[in-house]
Amino acid sequence: GCSEVVSRAVPSLRNSRAHWNRTLTRLQVETPSPALNHMLNGWLTYQDLSCRLWGRTAFYQSGGAFGFRDQLQDAAALVYLQPELTRAQILLHSSRQFLEGDVQHWWHPPLGQGLRTKFADDLLWLPWFTAYYLQVSGDRAILDERANYLTTREVEAGEAEIFTRPEVTAKSGDLYEHCCKAIDRSLVRGAHGLPLFGCGDWNDGMNRVGIGGRGESVWMGFFLYTVLGDFLPVCELRGDRERVARYTEHRDLLRTALNADGWDGRWYRRGWYDDGTVLGSHTGDECRIDALVQAWAVMSKAAPPERIE
Repeated sequence: GCSEVVSRAVPSLRNSRAHWNRTLTRLQVETPSPALNHMLNGWLTYQDLSCRLWGRTAFYQSGGAFGFRDQLQDAAALVYLQPELTRAQILLHSSRQFLEGDVQHWWHPPLGQGLRTKFADDLLWLPWFTAYYLQVSGDRAILDERANYLTTREVEAGEAEIFTRPEVTAKSGDLYEHCCKAIDRSLVRGAHGLPLFGCGDWNDGMNRVGIGGRGESVWMGFFLYTVLGDFLPVCELRGDRERVARYTEHRDLLRTALNADGWDGRWYRRGWYDDGTVLGSHTGDECRIDALVQAWAVMSKAAPPERIE
């Protein structure tokens, strides 16, 4: 009866509380802000794990799908708390990469239906997070873990995305190869020497800026500059001298372009539309100063010291 249910439920509740207490207290942060401490020491980790990784739900995103960039970022926040979970997340995402190097924007388990798109940033979160995980964990063995590639028709000119159920191919590659494929596909430069915008560059709402294949993203320049810098030690670890030289050269070209045409005079621009119209400039009516670009100019250290200041 009721007492029997309660007798089973009480130990389960006790075990659940003990599990969350162990998980949420592994890392403690102390700042001058009590409110920030309260959020960081438990609540954000609980939300990250239970809502984002297990439930895969949030405001405006309640479908239960895996997002390529989304759940990699969520897992990055847990690298000190549950490194085995972050390792598994990296390997899962490596299995959602196409032969050509791009990745599924999101997909539904267990069959893998999802979107193939022209998003510029998605694929680069794999090498970024892999390098970060290696730096924290020292787990070099993860680079040798293999995953098969996917195949489906490519997104054609004039299309932003296609919904398909890709086939899993017989061709596989180790994690290092998957990361390099993502970077190599991202080295295309536009008229101003910066990465293409595609159908979005982390800001999904800017999905028409570069849909024609000519628009460029200044933020993507800073992001790619960061990814290359973080991943170069991984290439050196593998003895991949060709990529070390090529990635270093491309990184230098990015820094030059970012600080030339990417600079508006007092701040960094956001990018260019397909027709060459600048976005994020004092000459525009909207998006005159984009905070994302200014933050990454500082975080990437690609900007000169006086501009960073």
